[in-house]
Amino acid sequence: MSGPDTPLPKGYPDPEAVGWLRTGDVEYLGLHIRMTIKPGDRIVELWELDDGQPVRWLGNVFRVDSEPPGLYLNHQFEQLLKSRPQRDGLAHLAVKFWKS
Repeated sequence: MSGPDTPLPKGYPDPEAVGWLRTGDVEYLGLHIRMTIKPGDRIVELWELDDGQPVRWLGNVFRVDSEPPGLYLNHQFEQLLKSRPQRDGLAHLAVKFWKS
């Protein structure tokens, strides 16, 4: 189980180092996901949550201003999203977050 003393996963952006970090949590196909955007980025990072804490990098959504947006997933998560509509749905959620 995760908690406040659980270390953040490798690669998770440190708000103190980047100045600020915008985050948004969503549930998608039964997974709890945190989306993060660093200042000036055009990439939305996707992180799996456990008890509200990020535990694993899931992927990135890029080309947020194109149709369809780009989606790069880690191997384990790629196995869960096998259909194009599932992948597109997640990518569009991240684009909506990026634009908000």
